[in-house]
Amino acid sequence: MLRVLITGITGFAGSHLAEHLVSRGDEVHGLAHERPPFRNLVAVMDRVRIHEGDITRLDDVEGALAGSRADAIVHLAGMAVPTLAAADPVAAVRVNVLGTATVLTALERYPTTRLVLASSADVYGAPDRVPVDEEAPIRPANVYSATKVAAEALTREFAARHGAPVAILRPANQNGPRQHPGLAASAFAKQIAEAEAGLAEPVVRHGRLDAERDFLDVRDMARAYAAAMGLAEGGTFNVGTGRAVAIAEILDILIALARIPVRAELDPSRVRGGDPTRIALDATRFRQKTDWSPRIALADSLRDTLDHWRAAIQVYAKTLGGYAPQPPYR
Repeated sequence: MLRVLITGITGFAGSHLAEHLVSRGDEVHGLAHERPPFRNLVAVMDRVRIHEGDITRLDDVEGALAGSRADAIVHLAGMAVPTLAAADPVAAVRVNVLGTATVLTALERYPTTRLVLASSADVYGAPDRVPVDEEAPIRPANVYSATKVAAEALTREFAARHGAPVAILRPANQNGPRQHPGLAASAFAKQIAEAEAGLAEPVVRHGRLDAERDFLDVRDMARAYAAAMGLAEGGTFNVGTGRAVAIAEILDILIALARIPVRAELDPSRVRGGDPTRIALDATRFRQKTDWSPRIALADSLRDTLDHWRAAIQVYAKTLGGYAPQPPYR
């Protein structure tokens, strides 16, 4: 059994990681700046301990480390939606870069605590070829990916100075229940669920659909974070499927899962500029070190994402007397 501290435990990836670690018998702690109730943690709330605090406040992070006596810390807290980071670069740098620096500073007093850092495949930008391995050039093309590159650099400096086995993971795009509605699959699923409930037109409004990404279920990613804690040596690792999937395919699958006829419609306000990019990750290094491999098929992941929104809309309609959109997840 490990004692694990998860920063960002109440968010999309953090809550799924908490569930996975609890299921295998670990003692799970989390750092969260929100006030309860923590709806993403409903399934495990009685089996996790939350330490309230701000990821950018050293006293708060040190307090969580001292209170948890963590064997490992998985640093997930951050602004994880590129459009939100672009809208507020100062906040993105504060949380993603300063927050990481704060975690590293707190760890100076805990040299035996292992660190797993969540980076992103977005750091590669538009790679020259796919699938892309860890030696490919780093080309951050937006505020979000730039903050991840900075967080990686700070972490590598810490690891080199201490000789610490720090694992930096670069995950593929993740789908699954609780995903932020500002991301493509969840945005599509939310609109379909609202239409099924009679709360919106049977239309899925979308931006460009020609970009291709490597999509991974968040629960498979939770297993990857857990596996990374057991790595004997540190390093940087891609975590993905190796397959590039067009956003159009994501939309087609979700529309096929709808319980009513739904049509797609281009929304010019959602269209981003620039050329479409194509990326898939070569995760050979991580697979060889951990025996990890993805288990959840894309169609199943998207079905679960849609079912999450169906359930969320029903709950809000019953408890509030009418539907209210869910606020952004961390």
